[in-house]
Amino acid sequence: MHRTVLRAALVAACFLLVPAAGHAADDDLAPKLRGALVRLRVTGQSYETSAPWKLGRAYTRAGRGVVVGKGQILCKSNVVANQRMIEVELANSARRYPAKLLHVDRKVGLAIVGFDDKHLVETLKPLPLGEPVKLDDEFDIYQLGRDNIPERYDARVIRASASSSGLDLLLKTTCSDSGDGQVALKDGKVVGLLTSTYGSRQQGTILSIESLRQYLEDFNAEGPYLGKPGPGFWTQQLLRQDLRTYFGLAENQHGIAVTRIVPGRTGHGVLEEGDVLLGLDGFDIDDEGKFVHDVHGRLSSSYLLGGRRKAGEIVKAKILRKGVETDVEFELKGQKPDEKRVPEGWGAERPQFMVVGGMVLLELTSSSSISRSAGGVLLRRFRERANWDPPGKRRRVIYVDRLLQDKANKGFEDVYHQPIKTINGIEILDFKSVPKALETPEGAYHVFRFDGLTTDVVIPADELDAINKRIAEKYKVTRLRYLRGDED
Repeated sequence: MHRTVLRAALVAACFLLVPAAGHAADDDLAPKLRGALVRLRVTGQSYETSAPWKLGRAYTRAGRGVVVGKGQILCKSNVVANQRMIEVELANSARRYPAKLLHVDRKVGLAIVGFDDKHLVETLKPLPLGEPVKLDDEFDIYQLGRDNIPERYDARVIRASASSSGLDLLLKTTCSDSGDGQVALKDGKVVGLLTSTYGSRQQGTILSIESLRQYLEDFNAEGPYLGKPGPGFWTQQLLRQDLRTYFGLAENQHGIAVTRIVPGRTGHGVLEEGDVLLGLDGFDIDDEGKFVHDVHGRLSSSYLLGGRRKAGEIVKAKILRKGVETDVEFELKGQKPDEKRVPEGWGAERPQFMVVGGMVLLELTSSSSISRSAGGVLLRRFRERANWDPPGKRRRVIYVDRLLQDKANKGFEDVYHQPIKTINGIEILDFKSVPKALETPEGAYHVFRFDGLTTDVVIPADELDAINKRIAEKYKVTRLRYLRGDED
């Protein structure tokens, strides 16, 4: 029995030292990998969506990571979602070390986990970052497998896909495990992180080294993290000749039409509706809105407005305006969290909420669960058009997530998933507006009006405290409100 276990361990160790066909590997690659590959064990817990005053059940998630700097482990952002505790496991070891989340960017899909344990600092050494891999390039996928023994798999690039978030590469790979951050290596250098696999087709996807490098540079730069910018305008493909004629393109001109510009975002004040974007950041754009990348072939031009650049950078463009070619330039702009009309999901943070007359009020987020009710249609529309309002006039959407039924709210069941328009005649622009509006009833009543209803919710003002207390006892609501600034 012991000889069988020993033989398996020796085979695994020897396998690690054998490079994939056609690959050169350093003689000391094995110890480098043992000092750079980690497994992350994350204990997560989030607040319940339908009862935001209490935490749901804790759970454990496992993922992989790679050391990329002193005290820095790079991993996928979803691995650390809702994290309450992070532990690090090393190659050929069962011991766990405490770690902490340093940074996460959900749009890019990456996070950095930090550690300061002296043993980890001495044991774990960063791997160097490599050069971009291209179509048909072969490389290796490494991970800590069962019992944290390093494993190696073959991989080859078959296609590239880009967006304003980053650059993904589709692979043929022998790795069938879920893509949870296994590291892609070529010549002993990091060229990507595995983000998904399709075992039945022996395919997978890595987030490319271009995206990894940009994220790390932004995180380690002096000053605040700027994050990803993105297109601040809508465009239309010009694949039909009648559209090309309408927008004034000559036979040898190609591009996409600008149809709407978001106030305060990238391109605002420079581009105009009806402009045709002919070139961007030194690349020509075709009628489908794609450009030819030096390494990865035809990609979406949205990559040039976010995936390839950082917020604050200036990008040059060539446009056709009223039949005249013009060179322009504009700043790539990101969005601060407090500027977003629809913020990101709660994560592990306590969500803002209020329970008023049995109505559970929440703030619409990018991850809110929305029904197909009449009110849900409005909420989806608010979320899809989140940035259409000018800066400073963007309304945060407060809506009724559910109704805790009571004799005081009988007949108001239609408020389910309805966005609140006014309370006591005061427009609700954010959660701070709600308690302020409740200070001044309309006569003897609190009156709630909604975007999608012609009927109002009316509650006697002098009975509201008693109603809330009765509902809290009936439904075991341990807290009637939490707003930013409230004591935990």
